[in-house]
Amino acid sequence: MPLDYLKGFIYRKTDLYRFVLFAKKFTERQRAVVAEEMPFYEKLTAKERRAFEHRVLRFIKYHTFVGREDLLVTERMQLLISSTAVMLTFGFSRYLLSRFETILVYPEHYFSNITNQYHKGEANPTYKTLVFSWEDFEEGIKIQDDNLNLGIHELTHAVHFSFLTESSYSARTFLKHYKLLLASLTDTDAQKRLIKMNYLRDYAFENQYEFLSVLVEHFFETPEEFKAKLPNIYNRVKLMLNMDVADF
Repeated sequence: MPLDYLKGFIYRKTDLYRFVLFAKKFTERQRAVVAEEMPFYEKLTAKERRAFEHRVLRFIKYHTFVGREDLLVTERMQLLISSTAVMLTFGFSRYLLSRFETILVYPEHYFSNITNQYHKGEANPTYKTLVFSWEDFEEGIKIQDDNLNLGIHELTHAVHFSFLTESSYSARTFLKHYKLLLASLTDTDAQKRLIKMNYLRDYAFENQYEFLSVLVEHFFETPEEFKAKLPNIYNRVKLMLNMDVADF
């Protein structure tokens, strides 16, 4: 059996890619923060939670968090940003953002000297930097069913940019289904029907990158509605992320 086929079989049919022999664990305080503010964590089995905790702590160690405008980046901030990233990548064996090193956190929306505009967040692979307005990140977590989640949105960009330069099985799976998703919507009539449904906000149709991030926001925030209204697109996102949130 070819190695790549074997890896793919294991990847799809088992959770061995999440197995960690000496898993790092949350403290009680860390667990309380994530359990209270991340519903995804509460839906996991005990075994899955151990993998989730390990990944979150590894993510925090791997990336550098920096506060801007005198903002102190607290442990809670690190935990919630990292938990959002791990949630997005929980179906993969790859979960660290290979194209990003620094995560900048502003108190609120900030002015960018690059675009000369105010932003709530951005993913800049050139500078290996992710940026968040904490006010808007927090708002995205508090309201969990409005399909507006800054953390999910920008971290989806970061995962996408990272996978574009990787050759891992995780990256190939993600990019394969993303391309198939875009190909299924090249038909003009299909695009018109999607827009007419008025389920995805207008920003989804800015470009293919924003379309992806908006879809993933919907996938995690209103999965049952997404699956009912757009079953074919939902199924493609499910395959792309290697998880089915609606069936949790």
